[in-house]
Formats: sequence, C-alpha cells, structure tokens
Amino acid sequence: MKHPILSGLIACIASAAVASAQGAKRPLSLDDLGRLKDVRDPQCAPDGKSIAFVVSQIDVKEDKPGTSHIWSIGTDGQNERQITSSTESESAPRFSPDGRYLSFSSSRPGKAKGSQVWLLDRSGGEAYQLTEVKGRLQGYEWSPDSKRLALVVGDPDPDAPDDANAAPAARKTPKPIVIDRYKYKQDIQGYLLSGLHTYIYLFDIASKTFDEGTTRRSTCFPAFSASAITRLKSSCS
Repeated sequence: MKHPILSGLIACIASAAVASAQGAKRPLSLDDLGRLKDVRDPQCAPDGKSIAFVVSQIDVKEDKPGTSHIWSIGTDGQNERQITSSTESESAPRFSPDGRYLSFSSSRPGKAKGSQVWLLDRSGGEAYQLTEVKGRLQGYEWSPDSKRLALVVGDPDPDAPDDANAAPAARKTPKPIVIDRYKYKQDIQGYLLSGLHTYIYLFDIASKTFDEGTTRRSTCFPAFSASAITRLKSSCS
C-alpha cells in the first residue's frame, strides 16, 4: 500500500537536510549524482510516532547500484537514525500490527540463501532470519493479529547460480532467454520467465511453518480480510 502523505513527509525532511548542508549555489555536476540518496517505501509505526523507510545510494567506486538500508525517524522530524547495516541490502520495512517487531527483507547471510524475511524486536537485540524460502521472495504482508505472514513466493530461477559469490569461471553459462509473449519484462523483477509461477503462502511466525492448506497460485499481492484474520484475499480482485 502506498502512502502519499508519508512519502511527502520523508521528501520534505530529506530536502530540509540537504538544504541545511548545502553551501553556495553552483551547477549540478556528475560527481553530485553519486552523492544523491534515494528515499522510498515509508512505513508508519502503529503508534504513529515513528516512520521506517529505505535509503539507497549509488556505489560510484564499484560502479554498482550500491546498497539500501532501513532508517527510522520520528513523525516530529527528530531522532533520525539508521536501523540496519550490512554488506547486503535491506528493503521492504514493515511494522507488525502490535508494534512489537520491525520486519524487512534481505539477502544477508543466514540459514537460507536468497531474499528472506528478517525480524527485529523493537525492544532491543539483533535482527534474525525468520523465513527459509527456497523460491524467489517477492513480497509479504502481516496478518492483523501479528501471528502470521502472507508470503508472495515465485518459483526458483532454474538458471540461477548455486553460489552467487563464486568465481565467474566456476559459474554455469546461463541459457538463452526465450521471448514468447508481448509482456516479457517487468521493472524490478527483470525478465518474466515462462513456466514460472507465483504463489501465496501463509506462514506461522511462532512455529516457523507454512500452512499448506492456504497455498494458492496468484498474480496479485495478498491482503488480509479485516473480518477474518486467517482469510486471504487478492488485492486486485
């Protein structure tokens, strides 16, 4: 769900910070582009006192997109701080409805490879890997009772390397991409591979298990019914 008011608030705060640090006016240069920070995906805490958001910056030295991390700031514009920090990126911050946890997705090292949901107790402590998804985690949603997650998981990419950090010579040569439909590419996702599907899983946080009875194939993002916390509905239906 998008929050235009929160997005505007974050943009104003970021603009104020840039303006305060800016000296004499001068033309924009290419070097300035590498110093620009992208602020996105603001999420308001249940108590309405703080906002979590994602900050990313281009890695000019390595000529890469760089990494993104989770930041937090009070709704009064005070107490801005970085929440996560690792060699891998973190994104999709979400507060549990009871306000106890801040979750996010990341491919940082853990029990399972690839993008997983991580959980951070807001009362203190280190974030820990919650899920061990074998497919491509594309999104997730908290249940109203904070006991479950609806996970959007795509089929694993058959051509993905077993070890992304392996030397280029040790990796398998990827197969040619076959285009057999009009819409073959999507922003963020990349190529839409034929034969691969997306599923919605209901994940129990306490037992860390999937409810196989709720697994369903879908092309839309899930949402929980307000009247039945265990009932999933499609956001595009």
